[in-house]
Amino acid sequence: MNKINKQDVAYAWFFSGLEDLFFAFQIHSPFRYEPFISTMGFEKVCKAYLLSEKSSEYDTLEREEAKKEIDSLAKDLGHKLKRMVNEIKDSVHDQEFERLINQDFDGYTGKTLIKVMEAAYLECRYPVPKHINRNFPIKGESGMYWEPICSSGIQKFCFAFTGRIMIYLKENLDIPISKDEFDKIITGKDGVRFCNLFLKYNPENIWK
Repeated sequence: MNKINKQDVAYAWFFSGLEDLFFAFQIHSPFRYEPFISTMGFEKVCKAYLLSEKSSEYDTLEREEAKKEIDSLAKDLGHKLKRMVNEIKDSVHDQEFERLINQDFDGYTGKTLIKVMEAAYLECRYPVPKHINRNFPIKGESGMYWEPICSSGIQKFCFAFTGRIMIYLKENLDIPISKDEFDKIITGKDGVRFCNLFLKYNPENIWK
């Protein structure tokens, strides 16, 4: 029976994440579904890189055992976006990565938006005792707060970061993303608009 290799894993997680990012792009629900689904997409693309990098832990196993090991690795990462981002940072040693994390996206740095997205996992689904917006008071306005979970910066950061992951998959792990597979998911007029934003920072030779 065929083994599972790192490209199999990268493609499974990357394209699942891409579907989420595209769906979130097409809906408008800034307080709930849009940021939550964007966050899921972000997480999956991070895991596409990290699980592929850990291929030595499963690529010699029989297929069913490999699936169990991959599932265990993914569960260990959980929804800990900050941890995943730091692990990728330690792996890639790229100054552009550091710049991206500190870049402003509609009033919030990438580093801040990672914390916001971690909060969105709960806030977009459940009533919670304290909302993250309490960390963002509006200066001079008593009892008023910014709402980072509804910021357009989340989408922009997700696009910039996950687009960067495509570069790392190709350059560091020799896993270029297939344009044919990409185009099966990103379709129609919304797909054109999505690509204009998602791919604008990527080099033309990013594809397989």
